[in-house]
Amino acid sequence: MRTGFHRAFAFTATFAVCATASMSAFAQDSYGLYDGGSYFGSAIQSDETFEGWWLGGTIGGSSVSYSLSPGTVDSDGVIGGVVGGFSWQHGPAVIGIEGDYLASNIDGSGVINGGPNKAKVGFDSMADLRLRLGWTIMPNLLLFGTAGGALANADLYVSGPGGGFKDTTFTGWSVGAGAEYAYDKDWSLRFDYQFTDFGKETITYQGGKQTFDPDSNSFRGSLIYRF
Repeated sequence: MRTGFHRAFAFTATFAVCATASMSAFAQDSYGLYDGGSYFGSAIQSDETFEGWWLGGTIGGSSVSYSLSPGTVDSDGVIGGVVGGFSWQHGPAVIGIEGDYLASNIDGSGVINGGPNKAKVGFDSMADLRLRLGWTIMPNLLLFGTAGGALANADLYVSGPGGGFKDTTFTGWSVGAGAEYAYDKDWSLRFDYQFTDFGKETITYQGGKQTFDPDSNSFRGSLIYRF
């Protein structure tokens, strides 16, 4: 529910802020001071920090809004899973491809069709495949944007006259942005936002057809290991 989303977002934001602050102190001790172009004594090189294969765990919160015909239903909850990909780096520029698979507990309900029916909707899992473009504003701090395709498995229950239960898969496109902080030559902390616009799906129930058109807003914090 909405409270769960707020708790998940608060946890993710707190984790990212606290971890970044603590790792900044660690990096200063371990890798030296930043002089505007490099770190004195740093093992992190600006032309290879984010190069190569990487894999991580991610957790966060997501809200999903469904446009129905007629009516709307809002849902929110917690997401978590794995994210990984490959990046190429040329100087401060970074380009790569990434994907993720997320288990989710995103539920919500609302009255539809003017009152006789109630819809209970939920995402069970989500997955994405995206292109990432970024720029290192410091040798170990990357700002990036992402864009690509997405899918989600959903449970769609309609109670009341002519209702029933169906599950389906939504597909769509997503865009996002975020930051990744390399506190070690192999490890990074990452925080990102993602908007996904899923396509419409028309579901046939006993009493007729119902169209669902969801979009989602997600916030995530991740711990990344680079191979």
